[in-house]
Amino acid sequence: MRKYENRVQKIKNEVYAKVSEYAFEDTLTNHVLAIPAELNQGPNASLRCCVYHERAVTAERVQMSMGGDALNPNIIEVLESACDQCMEHRFVVTEACRGCLAHRCQAACPKHAISFINNRAIIDYDKCIECGRCHSACPYNAISDVLRPCIRVCPTKAISIDENKKAVIDEKKCIRCGACVYSCPFGAMQDKSELLEVIDHLKKQKKPIYAMIAPAIATQFEDVSLGQVVTALKNLGFKDVVEVALGADMVAIHEAEEFVEHIEQDKGFMTTSCCPAFVRYVHQEFPEIANHISTTISPMVATARLIKSIDPDAAVVFVGPCIAKKEEELFWEGERCVDYVLTFEELIGIVRSRHIDVTALEASPLNNASYYGRNFATSGGVAKAVSQILKTKDTELSYDVLVCNGIAECKKALTQAKLGRLGNVLIEGMACEGGCIKGPVTMQYGPIDRKKLENYCKEALEEKSEEAIDIFSDHKISMIREGQSC
Repeated sequence: MRKYENRVQKIKNEVYAKVSEYAFEDTLTNHVLAIPAELNQGPNASLRCCVYHERAVTAERVQMSMGGDALNPNIIEVLESACDQCMEHRFVVTEACRGCLAHRCQAACPKHAISFINNRAIIDYDKCIECGRCHSACPYNAISDVLRPCIRVCPTKAISIDENKKAVIDEKKCIRCGACVYSCPFGAMQDKSELLEVIDHLKKQKKPIYAMIAPAIATQFEDVSLGQVVTALKNLGFKDVVEVALGADMVAIHEAEEFVEHIEQDKGFMTTSCCPAFVRYVHQEFPEIANHISTTISPMVATARLIKSIDPDAAVVFVGPCIAKKEEELFWEGERCVDYVLTFEELIGIVRSRHIDVTALEASPLNNASYYGRNFATSGGVAKAVSQILKTKDTELSYDVLVCNGIAECKKALTQAKLGRLGNVLIEGMACEGGCIKGPVTMQYGPIDRKKLENYCKEALEEKSEEAIDIFSDHKISMIREGQSC
């Protein structure tokens, strides 16, 4: 299995594994209060100020593993016990201050919040408005910007600090991208889990249950093949494992057709719809152009509908790198197509709980998708897949494709679109910079991930999306979002 990129991942995974272990044994109710002491035995603390603080944080992680606060509508919650180590103020004078004669920091401050005592700059935080001019003016970089990581990375300014110096998420602004979850060095932001529901289904097997794996899974493991991971999933109780990339092939074909219709009807630009965080961002920040979002369902929903068209009794579990997928059903009408969503972190916790040695397993074949379908997992992958199909269309329509890598680039493109500066353009919008392989709940980040995905794409038996889905031509599913049920 892959090594943890950081210690927060390791700690979270230990909790997922322990909760899963007791859930499989039907003893979770008896052990839930004891888990913090099991994982943080003491007497000396190794992570926090004391072992009791460690246990308090672990108790909150256990609660999140069991579904979190039912009264909190957001899929992401702040763990209050874990959120306590950030600097109280954004700008801090460091030891690098030389008490120079120029006093540029003092001159730059519009609120006269800087004075000098014993040849050292002092910030009056009652006056400071955190404009950052002193930080920019200092020739020694002696005034440090220690803005909380969660606030720094949040693309919609949904995070603030309350009177107790704890982070607070504004439900109306949050797009569930999970940037704060990954960026918090103390793991104080965490997504709610459906571990217990999935495990209960695996144990009881009231319905055949299928795992749908996102193409980003190709980047998640070391020393084991993807085929061995498929075998591990089947050993857990999944009837079969299906590539979400197959749904991506379907989406690419339908989205290309929809884009052509969009142009023919003089509607101008159209955005992709596969990234739920991007879709939510458009609805929240640019509601006046939300009607330009593709009505095509996401690869996750397309794959779920395909499975249920073949096996109507099926239950499906999406396994991927995305937190926003846990709430994607909020963006379309009808019944819930996807029964459960697990992250890669949660999946590895379940595998660990069953003491499955993945390295010792024989590899199982994986349902095949095309090169282009698998490539959806990286920034630009959707645009390439749709463009490849558009080239086969008998049309003389002119169009452009714009790839937006991260919310900052999405904002620029959407602003231009809102002002009418874009013509027939397909906007590929992805909230995570780098695409799904850089999702907030993947187990590893680095340049090697792009190479791993490329190798996975090249292993596909078919290159083009049309070739990959040809075998399923008899299974007609609705690819439109509005008003459709599963």
